[in-house]
Amino acid sequence: MIKNYFIIAFRNLIKRKFYSAINILGLSLGIACSIFLYLFISYHLSFDRYHKNASRTYRVLNEVYFDKPVYEKGASMAMYRALAPGIANVTDVVVVLGNYTFTVTVNEPSKRERRFKEDKNVALVPPNWFKMFDYDWISGNADELNLPNTAVITQRQSLKYFGNSNPIGRIIIFDNRQPVKIVGLLSDNPANTDLKSGMYVSLASLKNLYPDTPDKFFTDWGWTNSTTSLYLALTDKKSKPAVESEIAALAKISLGDNSKYYHSWLQPLGEMHFNTDYGGTIQKSVLVTLMIIGILIILIAGFNYINISVAQQSKRLAEIGTRKVLGGTSFQIFLQFMIETFIMVTIAVITAIGLVTFILPIANQFLFTQDPVHLLSYNNIIIFISILLPALVLLSGFYPAFILSRINVFGAAKNVTGKWKAGIMRKVLVVIQNSVAYILIICAFIMVLQVRYLTHTDIGFNRDAVVLVPLPDTLQLKKDFLRHQFQEMPQVESFTFCYKPPSSENNFGGSVKFANRPDWETWPAGSPVGDTSYVKSFGLQIIAGRNIRESKVSPEYLVNETMIRKLGLKNPGDVIGKSLIAGQFDDQKGTIVGVVKDFNSRSLDVPIGPEVIACVPEKFSTIAIKLNAIDLLSAIINIRKKWEEVYPQEVFEYHFLDDQIAGLYKKEALQQKLISIAGSLAIIISCLGLLGLVSLITLQRTKEIGIRKVVGASVSNIVVMLSTDFLKLVFISILIASPIAWWIINKWINDFAYRIKIEWWVFAVAGLFSVFVALITISFQAIKAAIANPVNSLRTE
Repeated sequence: MIKNYFIIAFRNLIKRKFYSAINILGLSLGIACSIFLYLFISYHLSFDRYHKNASRTYRVLNEVYFDKPVYEKGASMAMYRALAPGIANVTDVVVVLGNYTFTVTVNEPSKRERRFKEDKNVALVPPNWFKMFDYDWISGNADELNLPNTAVITQRQSLKYFGNSNPIGRIIIFDNRQPVKIVGLLSDNPANTDLKSGMYVSLASLKNLYPDTPDKFFTDWGWTNSTTSLYLALTDKKSKPAVESEIAALAKISLGDNSKYYHSWLQPLGEMHFNTDYGGTIQKSVLVTLMIIGILIILIAGFNYINISVAQQSKRLAEIGTRKVLGGTSFQIFLQFMIETFIMVTIAVITAIGLVTFILPIANQFLFTQDPVHLLSYNNIIIFISILLPALVLLSGFYPAFILSRINVFGAAKNVTGKWKAGIMRKVLVVIQNSVAYILIICAFIMVLQVRYLTHTDIGFNRDAVVLVPLPDTLQLKKDFLRHQFQEMPQVESFTFCYKPPSSENNFGGSVKFANRPDWETWPAGSPVGDTSYVKSFGLQIIAGRNIRESKVSPEYLVNETMIRKLGLKNPGDVIGKSLIAGQFDDQKGTIVGVVKDFNSRSLDVPIGPEVIACVPEKFSTIAIKLNAIDLLSAIINIRKKWEEVYPQEVFEYHFLDDQIAGLYKKEALQQKLISIAGSLAIIISCLGLLGLVSLITLQRTKEIGIRKVVGASVSNIVVMLSTDFLKLVFISILIASPIAWWIINKWINDFAYRIKIEWWVFAVAGLFSVFVALITISFQAIKAAIANPVNSLRTE
């Protein structure tokens, strides 16, 4: 019996190719979207949860209280030294100095010397790092990292340096001066971890690699650094409050009265990936939003199937009537339709898997270039699909199967379908479909405008054609030579030696003490560092006083307008000549010589804060070169040639300031792209739903259309008649969805300190677009019905 059901189901699927193709396409797109979002969400939720002690491992985070909290993901070596001997409820303490950059030289006996720039790919760790976290050792062991100048590397690094030969015991040179011995080989880091580096150097090597490291780095509890992270393994989760209290007590001993400005707390290892205030990659709220979108897309696909199924199955009323006359029960007819739905959904699932397999590498190449999505577990995806398939069969098939199986035998025999004509359910489904699509259109549109605003708005300085080149060292002789060479280049308009350019992720700054005021200010000031050309090269505007001059005896400072207001002053000239002590510059007392117009030193996520610009040559790490944009390629080639004359043993690299600024908003850009893709899919599936409904109504009104044509109705009259009801549903969707879309996008955009204004015309344009797409979809079937031969239409009755 079941076999006959499947045979009949396949025959009906082949017989109605057009409707079958629409059904499979709609379901396939919805399922593919849900599978893709499941992969994306589950991938991010899995970060660093595979470590065996993950549930009781925590990272120490800090908040520094001024007039508002300043979030600091890093810790201090002094804190590590205080905790390392052990405190109650803590089984292990480990520190990592991560994201370090070195030039690595590899000497091969039979090959010429090779150099590699390891940009933020080196970490300094103690041996117990590999006891707290799980790594797959191929050879060597962590105990050898007790010695200075030792390192372990991953397979990928080993292949890059030594090919297929054994790396153990090999010597590599750091920054052309410090030999380091390879003592261990690790398997490559899993994709789903934020604790990854290509090379792990012993913490005991720190002084050899950085001989100028000040003593305060090791002794000052408040010397926090974003690259220094501290992790604790607790006895159990319940001990977290007690450990936080113990850390606070130790801070009070080390910092004295200043401890009131610091608050340390423990972040679970599994949450580290999500808290963007502390360097997390993605917010959990984004994953929840994507999960909701995935569910909505599946619902739209299911609703689309319901509408089209009812439309096509209404042609089978005679078959239903015959089955019932011959003794068929409602359950048997219900089962027949459910089996047909099962076959359709199964084909759609197989098609969707093929689509995801094809699309995922493309998405990783164009959407997730920084962090490609990986399929971590085939078992999990099989379980997900195994749950999704029956759920979708019930969602899509139950309603049409239930309705069609309960048709009265006499009504079926007479082909009576009139009672479906005003079906509220179908209209509700269409309204829901179009509402979701409209909301996604609005969100995508606003996100595009906001991201464009962030990357193109005036941020108070010149960023066009500015190329950034790392500065390996700060020797004055080399800087003077480069300065002379760049001054002779016609493509170079200006250049500056600086720490970092504006609008970077640099959070360098600290507290300040102004003039003769007895107390330090209760707010922090950012601290851009650059030479006397910093103002010119970035196009900053001095509105009072003069530019800084390099002076080690009496430091000079520039401040911005916001700092003037924070100091409670109205006239920029009032600060000229006044003294300023900057905590971030080792409490050096200097003189304010000028005021610059406000500019964005960080991303537009945060408002402009007080800034102190100083010339501190020992902190220079970058050359920012403003080009005249006539021949950028030729200019880069010349810059490289001059740079390599000064640093022949270094690896040249560069990037443009515009690219760096765009990188600040990569999270927002990714959200915008994902929402845009989801919105496009929702529109496509909704159009299929409209096509199914217009097919149903056209079928039900076949006789009416024929009569109208016979009595003189034109094609346009019939098209308008058939389109009006559908357009009403679209307009209802817009009215319902507009306030919801405004609420959603308003919550998202309020997270930005600088944002576009949500204008009414955005909703109008999105509404017109929705109406236009719906009209095109409706017109396809309406025109087909309107130009049909009325004789054939009347014969169908």
